[in-house]
Amino acid sequence: MYLQYSAVNVKIHFMHNKYLKAAANILLPKRCFVCNKIIRDGVLCRECQEKIHYLRPPLCRLCAKEIDNSSGICHHCRSKKVYYDRLISCTIYKDPVKTLIHLMKYKHYDYIADFLSSIMAQHLSKINTLFGEYDFMVNVPSHPLRLREREYNQSKLLAKNLSNSLGIPLKSDIIFCKNNKPSQTKISKEMRAINVKNNFFAKGEVKNKNIIIVDDVATTGSTLSECAKALKEKGAGSILALTLARA
Repeated sequence: MYLQYSAVNVKIHFMHNKYLKAAANILLPKRCFVCNKIIRDGVLCRECQEKIHYLRPPLCRLCAKEIDNSSGICHHCRSKKVYYDRLISCTIYKDPVKTLIHLMKYKHYDYIADFLSSIMAQHLSKINTLFGEYDFMVNVPSHPLRLREREYNQSKLLAKNLSNSLGIPLKSDIIFCKNNKPSQTKISKEMRAINVKNNFFAKGEVKNKNIIIVDDVATTGSTLSECAKALKEKGAGSILALTLARA
């Protein structure tokens, strides 16, 4: 009983320090981050991993939703103005992916990005996505104050791993955030476009470059579109928005 009680206390103590979480995983049984089932390795049990809803063509080029026409663009997006040329989302934003993204973004489980980026790379290879025309990747940036609070940018973590998997250079010093606006998750869909409008700028050599913008979740596409706008204003060529999930 004492050992069991002590182990619980040790685990609670470790959870308050992100640098000791890895040690906690060694000393205590690894568990699925979603259903809490004991697992041998990884972050999800087999059952939860099988619940991941991957998005497969045919999909709308601009919002990544399923379509049943040959135009490549859904009815809603025909009148929609975006600055990127295509959006590819790998999964639907629901459990287990939703829980993992939340842990990665808000609970300091930054190492979950390794798993999430790996399933992105695997899925992209299965749907035969070609990236040969793109010169480099960028990640959606965080404002310095937000970055100081979270200590890392989850989109950059995903992009860094994808850069290694896909063999495409990552340039994280191209797009910058002007103002520390409220999180997009805390405001209505109607306000999201207003919240990020003209909030990004680009520096560096982007003229005539084909670029991939990486982010964790696409909801309305407003953030990705504004980042693409900043790049296009500097003369960028084709822009692909690439996200882990689509809400």
